[in-house]
Amino acid sequence: MLKEERQQLILEKLSTDKKVTLVELGQLLKVSYDSVRRDVIELEDRGLLKKVHGGAIANSYLSMKASRGLGIANNEFGVISKKAQKLIENHSIILMDGGTTNFYLAEQLPKNLEITVVTNNPHLATALAEHPKIEVILLGGSFYKRYQITLGSKTMQDLEHINADLYFMGINSVHPQKGLAIRQYEESLLKRKMMSVSRKTVACVIEEKLNRIENYKVCDLNDLDYLVTSLHPTDKTLAQFHQSRVEIL
Repeated sequence: MLKEERQQLILEKLSTDKKVTLVELGQLLKVSYDSVRRDVIELEDRGLLKKVHGGAIANSYLSMKASRGLGIANNEFGVISKKAQKLIENHSIILMDGGTTNFYLAEQLPKNLEITVVTNNPHLATALAEHPKIEVILLGGSFYKRYQITLGSKTMQDLEHINADLYFMGINSVHPQKGLAIRQYEESLLKRKMMSVSRKTVACVIEEKLNRIENYKVCDLNDLDYLVTSLHPTDKTLAQFHQSRVEIL
């Protein structure tokens, strides 16, 4: 069985059972515990489930592709996308990196929008192929399979030639005191570089990433210009975030 087939079956299992152990998945898929564990880690990194001790539980969100495959509507991404689009002006240069939310946003951009999108995410670049007026610049570098992005010194060098108007940062956690963080060290350095070549930085964040802490810090909350969520800006979940300078949409 191919990896993609295994991962689709894992998502289908979670869509009905909501929680499953790695042992159960190994028996279901007839593969080793380590193989299942790697699949679950990869799916969590893509935002499709949440890994817990000895197993996995269903997320309240799925990527656009997974939602289509499982027939699940997703309103949270839709709300975030509509808010984020208001920040994008015609003829601007937009920097977008990896992440499910960024991929969804790219797919939903208006077809008549005239902008340049710079990205290290090949899948996001491909999604924009259907937007005739959007120019796409794909950053070079080593392709990091687990996160489906380019990384490394070549990616950093390519960014030296960019002056972006807006940077949409994919992120794993946002905390009022601990700031924004992700799970991979080298990528955290790349995100800091992307911030440095951009006039303003935006984080589009689903609710489950709020008030969480991940391993590798990218920046403080005050370094962010816009925080976009599906919640109303006055929602109590966002109360502590209002103590920073970030504009909450």
